[in-house]
Amino acid sequence: MLTLVTGAGGFVGSYLSRELARQGTPVLALSHRDLDVARSAEVEKVIQENRPVQVFHLAAQSSASRSWTEPDLTYQVNVVGTHNLLEAIRRHSPATRILVTASSDVYGAAGQLAEPIEERALTRPLSPYAASKLGQEAVVAMFHEAFGLHTIITRAFMHIGPGQPASFATADWARQIALAEKGLSEPILAVGDVEVVREFMDVRDVVGAYTKLMGSAAPGSLYNVACGMAYPLKYALDILLDLAAVEIEVRVDPSRMRAADPSVLVGSPRKLQDLTGWMPEYSLQQTLADVLHHWRSSVPV
Repeated sequence: MLTLVTGAGGFVGSYLSRELARQGTPVLALSHRDLDVARSAEVEKVIQENRPVQVFHLAAQSSASRSWTEPDLTYQVNVVGTHNLLEAIRRHSPATRILVTASSDVYGAAGQLAEPIEERALTRPLSPYAASKLGQEAVVAMFHEAFGLHTIITRAFMHIGPGQPASFATADWARQIALAEKGLSEPILAVGDVEVVREFMDVRDVVGAYTKLMGSAAPGSLYNVACGMAYPLKYALDILLDLAAVEIEVRVDPSRMRAADPSVLVGSPRKLQDLTGWMPEYSLQQTLADVLHHWRSSVPV
């Protein structure tokens, strides 16, 4: 009854692996150091030797910014890596249930809506990362339609939490605040575009949605993982500034502006909630307090 988690060394993968272990699920948690999904022979060996009952496929190049400078890597990991995994499962463990984590970024320019986006909305990716995730979805759909694999696709909207790398906005802001509080940097916080509107789900809530969907979603299905509420990034920034122990000056850094970033991205959780009853448990204030606590504990004394 083994469950395989790819990308287990990443932000979400580490939380998911711990949650599965807490539930008593036997877990094979593999990071990119253990398994390069872009190498088909490595993937086939893992699947043939373990024949997992479930696979949570989180291995990815997950940075939209990095995808502009390393598009080849992004497509290799996200598209070819997913093909390698599903091909190995088709050959050696066809009854395995597979949940593949795509991204809300696939909606892209279609996301500029007043109402939360539903799964049937158009997809109009605005970065190589988003395009790779849409390509990943096409690979997953093909393996389901052609070979009957039990695949589930999720499109998670923006999520944050303690332990997220500083390459993501709220984590970077909290890191800068923690450094300023300890006198290790000037009390100046560099930001990019804080007017874009995003969801701020907690990673722990996202993991809860993934585990519920694995147990109940039908083969070939697609689900948003969203809370349906979004705020300008400035709203989260202001919460962190209120939590700071020192006065912080905010400065806009043009180098932190992202090309072709949708101004609004908020999803409808209706389909997910109707199936599983999932509801987010963490407030934004609690999540951001936990993020800041993490960085206060992590920066040098």
